[in-house]
Amino acid sequence: MDSRTAIFYLALIVIAGCAAELYVRMKGMGDHVEKLRGVIVAKKPDLFPTMVPLVAAIIVAAMTIPH
Repeated sequence: MDSRTAIFYLALIVIAGCAAELYVRMKGMGDHVEKLRGVIVAKKPDLFPTMVPLVAAIIVAAMTIPH
């Protein structure tokens, strides 16, 4: 297997993992509920740490498309 093809498939795996992580963060699965005086306080999901590797993996996948 060519190294370019291996890098491409690795980038696709990273893209799938980041997409799953974004879904989980946006839905709020696994978050601890924070209450203030008995009222649930909504927290905005922090999506930036997941977007950086996603964008990098998309760029790498676009650059290493096997022919």
